[in-house]
Amino acid sequence: MSARGQPFDPTVVVGIIVAGLIAFGALILLLAFGSDLNRPGTGSPGRGHALSRSAIGFSGLVALAGEFREVRLVRDPADLDDENLVVVTLEPLGSPGDFERLLDRRGSRPTLVILPKWATVADPRHRGWVRSIGPGAGAIGARLLGKDVGIDIARNTDRARVEGRSFLRGLSIAAPESPQIITADNLEPLLTLPDGATLLARLPNRAIYVAADPDLFDNLGLKNPETARAALRILDELNETGARRIDFDLTMNGEGGVEERHPNMLRTAFGPPFLAMTLAMLVAALLAGLHGAVRFGPARRAARALPFGKSALVENSAGLIRLARREPSLGGAYAAVLRHEAARAAAAPQWLSDEQLDAYLDRLTRPGAEPFSTLAARLGEAQDRAGLIEAARALFQWKKDAIR
Repeated sequence: MSARGQPFDPTVVVGIIVAGLIAFGALILLLAFGSDLNRPGTGSPGRGHALSRSAIGFSGLVALAGEFREVRLVRDPADLDDENLVVVTLEPLGSPGDFERLLDRRGSRPTLVILPKWATVADPRHRGWVRSIGPGAGAIGARLLGKDVGIDIARNTDRARVEGRSFLRGLSIAAPESPQIITADNLEPLLTLPDGATLLARLPNRAIYVAADPDLFDNLGLKNPETARAALRILDELNETGARRIDFDLTMNGEGGVEERHPNMLRTAFGPPFLAMTLAMLVAALLAGLHGAVRFGPARRAARALPFGKSALVENSAGLIRLARREPSLGGAYAAVLRHEAARAAAAPQWLSDEQLDAYLDRLTRPGAEPFSTLAARLGEAQDRAGLIEAARALFQWKKDAIR
């Protein structure tokens, strides 16, 4: 125990309380915003979205387009309702329902859908990097386009060239490694291999373009200057309205979309307009804790229910009589006590009866004062506490005046 008589060091106790409050606050924030840790922009490896810096990501395309055109990252589905070209980067775990809603929202406006291709694992030596297992993720991403769409890997394409068709005629670049091709009915080929296999196509009667091979646009492919120039030209050509801005969608990668339809209640408490109320409640809780922790004055020890000693016994008895409202009935007993005290002080004979003793004490009364017997009778006949006190004082004054 310390010198002050406390079993614990106050500094340690305060430190434990502060650490507990910080840990509880961190838990609440993680419950509210923890899902954002796996979203775009958090450095999660193996993701193929517009903010990923891994080989299969598209941050290089965003930076390249941003050098020559205005770009915007779309996190709110409501921002998809303009005429600018929207680049949608699909991932294997995407939701078919969300993709259908996105296409319905875009309608006939230009939209470039880039399918995944490489199956990867995180690189343990470099945070945010990936290691390729091989091509094959495209078939999983193609399920978002429908059952009639086929995805395959072209063989024997060493030193082959990819040639443009339709409004991309004249475009020629080296074929990516293990080119991923798309097959479906009524597709309009825009980029093909020499044998006619399609890498980039347009859906029938719509301005929806599908890039089967993401190496035409991802960070891995853009390390080749020829591919980078071709990617920028393709984006310009697909932007049919002539708009100067290119939008990169993030709603299909977990930023917005589903989260907007299923809000987190804790997240709502930390956002406007409820943030002010949350802060007010936090301050009120801190003030209540401070009020309970700080004591005004020394600690007051609780008294015993039944104290020791004669005085305590008398006080307890008086308290019981007071609670029972029996005080007026004690007048006769008090008169008897004063009678015997006065008789002893006046040396009255012990053989006298009460009536004889009252007569004896009456003779000791000062001239003009009320006799002892009258005052004793008044005290015994008192009906309330006020009358009892008045009669007791008069009898006690008689004793002081008559017996010196």
